[in-house]
Parts: sequence; structure tokens; C-alpha cells
Amino acid sequence: MGEKEPFLEIRDICKEFDGKEVLKNVSVNVEEGKSLGLLGKSGSGKSALLHMLRGTEEYAPTSGEIIFRVAMCPSCGWVGMPSKAGEACIKCGTELELKEINYWQDNEARKKVRKSVAIMLQRTFGLYGDDTVMYNVLQALESRKYPKDKRFRRAYDLLKAVKMIHRITFPASDLSGGEKQRVVLARQLALDPMLLLADEPTGTLDYETAKLVHKALIDSTKEGMAMVVTSHWPYVIDELTEKTLWLDHGEMVKYGDSKEVVEEFEKQVGTLEREEYKKIGEPKISIEHCKKYYYSVWRGMVKAVDDVSLTINENEIFGLLGVSGSGKTSLARIITQIDPVTGGSVKIRAGEKWIDVSRVAETGVWIAWSATTPGVGEQAATHVAMLHQEYSLYPEKTVLENLTSCIGVKVPEELARIKVKFILEGVGFSEEEAEEILPKEHTQLSAGERQRIVIAQVLMKEPAIAILDEPTGTMDPITKRYVADSIRVARENLGITFLIVSHDTDFVDMVCDRVAHMQNGKITKLEDLRAA
Repeated sequence: MGEKEPFLEIRDICKEFDGKEVLKNVSVNVEEGKSLGLLGKSGSGKSALLHMLRGTEEYAPTSGEIIFRVAMCPSCGWVGMPSKAGEACIKCGTELELKEINYWQDNEARKKVRKSVAIMLQRTFGLYGDDTVMYNVLQALESRKYPKDKRFRRAYDLLKAVKMIHRITFPASDLSGGEKQRVVLARQLALDPMLLLADEPTGTLDYETAKLVHKALIDSTKEGMAMVVTSHWPYVIDELTEKTLWLDHGEMVKYGDSKEVVEEFEKQVGTLEREEYKKIGEPKISIEHCKKYYYSVWRGMVKAVDDVSLTINENEIFGLLGVSGSGKTSLARIITQIDPVTGGSVKIRAGEKWIDVSRVAETGVWIAWSATTPGVGEQAATHVAMLHQEYSLYPEKTVLENLTSCIGVKVPEELARIKVKFILEGVGFSEEEAEEILPKEHTQLSAGERQRIVIAQVLMKEPAIAILDEPTGTMDPITKRYVADSIRVARENLGITFLIVSHDTDFVDMVCDRVAHMQNGKITKLEDLRAA
């Protein structure tokens, strides 16, 4: 049994369900720290093989064998990669022995090996819904007894790798499907598995985010983890794996170098075009016939917002443009739940739930649409943060103190500092600039730097929606461009929906995807600036 023998060996596997053969004489090997792609159309047998490797009882092979070569502790049964044979067990210190496990014939050994096999199933989210994203990952680290003093750092690194730092204090139930998928991946990687089985690991993600998740997976294989990936997207298989098995109706069509197999697959089956990166997602804010009326001694009945209907999409930078008194800020304050409506409704999507925020300021009562989860409204309150026209940084406090004092959620000091640097990078500072600026007071900053710090204060609250009311004020053109760049960078790095309230036409044109013109409380025109 030499060093070059595979970590995982699949020998002549056949599987029948109700007399129908779903896998026919499949044979393939996976080496330690290597990745195998399973490519094929729906119904080709990819998922059946994945479940079989997971050890799911109903997927036991009809014939054939699956062999795992592992390092196993003879005392406590801990299992690791074969290269660890001869080392001391991390649990009890006993010398690990090289073992060849016939996976489906040795039930006791299979139970031990299964503990080191992680699986990500498409659209299946095994998360603690009421707990935060950070807690979900910390819990996974705790379950594998990761050193307590290193858990926060490890959790941060895992969430950064899957681009989820901006959601660490969000309840998992309020995440979108793609965000949940990334947290599931972080949890699985936290378990430090020998083998990760990934079924369409980036199927619900946009192209740019998918590439970041791919990097996290590739880095994990460099650390010794083996991986089996299924996808109907050939480019995913090409990017993630070295070897690929093409299956069709349970039979092996071709096996070999991933690039060659993918090219052959695309010649015969046709190219499935990769989805281009779309910054704009599904509707996030739904405003229907919104009205805000009040009585003024001097002006009589004032219709600040007069029958406004709008839809703002996730990840959009949306502008509200108009002169002073046109109703822009009144509408923004309703969305932020500061002021109640007179009529109509304003709903915000939190994860997959729609929450009516129209009358929160007046009644304090939340109405969750398509949901009956207690407390869902209180959670949603943290999803919208507003930068008001009149703002300031705390005097005689450093940038670090200005940012950590406004988080609103208690987190350990180490994590708070890490998060501050991440947010500063999110608004356009380099890593070196972020480190350099932390001990400074606001009098030592330029106007553009101060404005980005103020925006960072809003983003530290991890809003799903950030409302910036007149963010440019009387800025010079160069500073305006800095701020515009910071907003775009924050949108791409942090996945935030922005509403920019302004009378500055040039700035709105510079930064927004769409803009609604307001006059006398009404929307007079809606422009798509992306088409310009």
C-alpha cells in the first residue's frame, strides 16, 4: 500500500432504484487534497453517487465497492487523511494507523469516516435560523472542539472567504438563498472535513461571488481536503477540479483532465453560457400608494408624499432627486421607520419574507407578510440605516472609536477591530490606509476621508439597505468622485442596497443605477441611468 494509492477508490459501482439502474459500473479514484468533478445533465447519476459517498443508507451500492484509505486512531477512532498515519492523534495522542476501509461493508468504520465527510446539498440550508451568521459558524467550530481562543479569528477567515463578513450579526433566517448557501459552506469548512461533497455549490450565486467561493474551495483542497463537485455548469467544473467524470444515464462517458472533459462535453451537449454578473437582484423595497400628509399652521394641508409607488431592487443604487421640500427626505424617513405613513404601504424584503414597515413609527407593531415568526420585525429594524443630512463624527475620538461605538451589537474587541478594517476597505481604503487611519482623530482627516468614515459608520450596522440623505452637501467635485467610488465599492464588496437622497444631479448621474424625480410629493419621472 504505497503513498500513491488513492485516498478514495470507487470500484465498479452499480446502483438500482425500483429496478432502474441509475449508476452502471462506475470506477474512479480521488487522491488526497485533489478534486473530482461530476459533470452531466439532470438525471445522469451525479447526486446518487454523491449520496453514496456520504454514506446515506438508501444509497448503498447494489454492487461494487467504495474504499477509503485513512489514518485512524486505534484508541478513540478519530479519522484523518492517510498522510497523517504515524502522527499522534489530535484527540488522545495515540499513534494513528493507516487503514483501508471498505465503506459499505464495515458499518462501524463507515460511521467514523462519515464524521469527516461534509456535504453541501443544493438549496438545502441546515442553519440555526434565529441565531446570527457568526454564531452559526462558531457553533460548527465548537462542535469539532476547535481551540476556544482561536474560534473568532477562524470564523472571521471562513466568512471572509465566502464573502459574508458584512452579515455577521444578521439572523440566518433573514438571509437570501445565496447568502444562506455561503454560510452553509463556511460551516462545512469549519468542520475541517477530509472530504467535501458539493452539489452545485455556487448554483444560486452571481458570477463574481461564485468566483470568490470557488477560491475558498480551492484553497481548502490546498490544505489537504479532497473534494467531489457536481454541477451542470461546465465552467464551474473547469475552475474547481483537476479531474472530471462525465456521466450520462448513470454510465461513464469520459474521465480525465477537467479541461479536456469539459471541452468534449460542450462540443456534444452544447455550451451552457455562464451567467454574467448582475449587480441588481430581486425587489427589495416595495412602495405602494404611499402618502404622508400633515397640517401646518402656515401652509395648511401639506402632502409631503402624495401617492408614491416605487420598487427598489436588491443591490441597486437608487436615487431620489428633487429640490428642497419635494418629499425626498419624508419618503426616506418612512422607509427607515422613523415616520409613519398616512396611507398606502412600504414593505421591505428580509431574506424571503416581506415585512410591512409603513406604520412601525406610529404603532410599534410589525407585520410580517408570508411569515408568522415572532420577533421578525424587531430583527428587520436593523436592516435599514440612514445617514442624515446633519451628521458629525465624535470629537476627540479616533476613527476606530468612532466606528466601534456605533456597531449597536456587542462583539469582542478583536472582532470589532477586524470588522472596522473590513468596512474601511469596503468604502475604498486600502489595507495599509485602513490600518494607518484607525488611530487618527477626525481633525486629521481630509473632507473626502471624513465622508467615507461617516458612510462606514452606517455600514458598520450591517444594513441591508443604506439611505444616504444629501451625502455630498457642498463638496468639491474631486471629493464627490471619491464618495461616489466608495458607494459603488461598498455595494460590490458588501452587497448593500443604497437609496441616495439628493438635489445634486451630477452626483446622482455619477453613482446611481436608476433615479426617481420628485416634485410636490409625487414621482414625476423615473430614469434608468444604466441604459444611458
